[in-house]
Amino acid sequence: MDTTEQNIELRERSGRVISNDKLVSFLYDLIKCHLPARVVESLVREAQYDGEFLFTNGYLANYCKDLAERLK
Repeated sequence: MDTTEQNIELRERSGRVISNDKLVSFLYDLIKCHLPARVVESLVREAQYDGEFLFTNGYLANYCKDLAERLK
């Protein structure tokens, strides 16, 4: 069985999910290819803080703000 057939079967077994949400797509690729889900979960929990965040690197913070806006 080739990879394409295996992917189709996995999609059918796991549930065929379709979304046009850019953030869902980004997080899916991040977890699938780059970071363990436990790391992403930990970061999400930290980000759910209801206060202000103070960043030490303004350049990086502005880049992250730009990324966030592009995914909204």
